[in-house]
Amino acid sequence: MRWLSLKLLAVTLLLALAGISIHARAETVTRSFNGKGAIEPGRVVALVVSDKTSVELAPASDPTRIYGVAVEPAAPPVTAQQPGQNVFVVTGGIYPVLVSTENGPIASGDYLSMSSADGIAARLKGQTYVLGRAASNFDGTSGGLGSGKNGSTIGKISVQVAPGKNPGLGENTAVPSVLRRLGESIAGKPLSASRIYAALIIFVVTVIVAFGLLWVGVRSGMIAIGRNPLSKHSIMQGLAQVIIAAAIVFVGGLFGIYLLLRI
Repeated sequence: MRWLSLKLLAVTLLLALAGISIHARAETVTRSFNGKGAIEPGRVVALVVSDKTSVELAPASDPTRIYGVAVEPAAPPVTAQQPGQNVFVVTGGIYPVLVSTENGPIASGDYLSMSSADGIAARLKGQTYVLGRAASNFDGTSGGLGSGKNGSTIGKISVQVAPGKNPGLGENTAVPSVLRRLGESIAGKPLSASRIYAALIIFVVTVIVAFGLLWVGVRSGMIAIGRNPLSKHSIMQGLAQVIIAAAIVFVGGLFGIYLLLRI
């Protein structure tokens, strides 16, 4: 009986593992579509608004329409093709994608969204919708396939395709939009709410300390000059040193904020 129980347990585990494997493979099924215009493998695509059986290049102006990536029909393990449809699209899995360096070099793990060119991805820069995450690096120094806007380079890298909302926006809902835009313009990337507020705290403390130094220095200097006008020259030298110290504190605080947001 004990041997039979162990055998049943083993069979159950094997079936469970088989089920997981089948599910994982199902996620990489390719669907066929009609293509609106020329769509080469590696392009980011969107469903045509008026025809859900057709796809077109995902528009750079509307990342929320990202649907998936065009691939070679033999790339995924399973392909579901309808007669006459010759564009094959995946919405999950790791596949080659055309990318641009216009938003900076791409590192493995970076979230990607649309570049300024239809159908080409780039490093996320504040968009509300993402294509997925880079599974390899691309800085444009090698493997380039062409040139893009502003001296950028276009190439093809492996991407973990998983279209969806920008995961960094969920925790930023409590951050005022002006503050978030300012922080992300400095950082050049999406920021967590904790990092934005940490930078704000450092800025406030820096301003208080710098202003406090100036206030105490100027007030003390004016009082000293009133009491002893003959020592005005030495007092002004001391006041200049206080101003320099306050400036160093302020600049140092701004530099600390910059490092916090950029790293």
